[in-house]
Amino acid sequence: MPSPHPDRRLRAVNDHTPTGPADRAALADRMAAEIAQARAGLPSIDPAAFDCYLGDVVGSVAEWTEGDPVNVLASLICVTGVNLGQGPHVRAGDDLHPLLVWPLIVGRTNSGRKGAGWATAKRIAAAAVPDFVTHNLKSGLTSGEGLAAMFTDTDTDEGDGEDTAGPARPRSGGRLPPGDRRLLVFENEWAGVMARMRREGNALSATLRGAWEGGDLSTLAVTARIAPTSHVGIVAHITPDEFKSKVSASDLAGGTYNRFLPIMVSRSRFLPGGQGAPLAVINGVGAALSERLEQGAKLGNLGFTADGADYWAQLYVEFGSDINETGPVEQFTSRAAPNCLRIAAIHACLDNDTAITARHLAAAAALVRYSIASARAVFSHDQTAARIVAFVAADPDGRTKTQITSGLFKNKPPKELNDVLEQLVNAGQLTAVDRPRTDGKSGRTARLYQANIASLPK
Repeated sequence: MPSPHPDRRLRAVNDHTPTGPADRAALADRMAAEIAQARAGLPSIDPAAFDCYLGDVVGSVAEWTEGDPVNVLASLICVTGVNLGQGPHVRAGDDLHPLLVWPLIVGRTNSGRKGAGWATAKRIAAAAVPDFVTHNLKSGLTSGEGLAAMFTDTDTDEGDGEDTAGPARPRSGGRLPPGDRRLLVFENEWAGVMARMRREGNALSATLRGAWEGGDLSTLAVTARIAPTSHVGIVAHITPDEFKSKVSASDLAGGTYNRFLPIMVSRSRFLPGGQGAPLAVINGVGAALSERLEQGAKLGNLGFTADGADYWAQLYVEFGSDINETGPVEQFTSRAAPNCLRIAAIHACLDNDTAITARHLAAAAALVRYSIASARAVFSHDQTAARIVAFVAADPDGRTKTQITSGLFKNKPPKELNDVLEQLVNAGQLTAVDRPRTDGKSGRTARLYQANIASLPK
């Protein structure tokens, strides 16, 4: 087929190319609508989650990344907790808690921008602790034995016959630096790890439970692994649909996933042609973070200030009580209290404080509450309100109830739809405007619903 005439091609390009302020304004409106649609299903987050040193770090680079700020924050919490090592810790009763936090970043394939958030966090970490990122960051979880092997200082040859244990030898490359027990795992396709964990005989799930405790990962298989101690952090990415379709009741009841911190994320902005934060900004943030990590790693058991102890008592009751949830949400959030304590301890270490304050706990609690809300959102069977807001926000001019009904809920009972629309208007997420008839006739006007973008989750 012959190519279109050059003049026609040029006109076609110009028809879709912003050429002036009006076109740029229209594009900006579309970007805002797309972001509002993508973020409509997210829970609201208390800004207190960012009232900490790492929150300041996120704020310093936020304008240059499409990643969700809470994605960058949660990823940095995991990275710093691993980098601080096994020295700093906090006790809850007789349990010693290492500063390990495992965010499970949940977002849609495109609009979630999960990878953008991780890329920002990783770039900051690489500027702060380059050797750690080079040697201690790994991917590719496959089995419990493989994870345990990362923490052995020797390899064992397999021999013949009954005695399969050969002579010990210095371990081969590709693992952690000798004597280093810090392992940061990044898995951008956690659905694949979930599939491997469910294979018969795979001990990865049980090994992960031990790793969250910072414990002994030794194995007693034919090829024994002697790994008496570990310090493992995991950042995992998955879509909502993948997680709901692949996780089973036995997975949740087994206790592996209540170690994770589910964090729903979405795109925060459009940055066509963006190149990330300027190098000077990254280097400055990295240098300051490096100094804090070096000082924080020298700390040991962290206690509480007086106000911290009082606030922790309240949070301990809040997160240790029945949250009136059943099924997967209850299972997913049953370790909210220890996760809160660990996050607060990381904040304290980065402030070089030997005691956890109420401010550290407030930031941690806000993130944990967001995590609980994220779990509810992931497993919710009725996303009616979120779908309506997203559908309305996609059109800057708004939608009528007829358009909403035909576009989304062909079988939705009118009374239920009316109730949801009224709730959204009362909550300030939608505005209802009566639009005059266009035919000039008297009679009933059409009601137009418009999204209040500023009120949607940021």
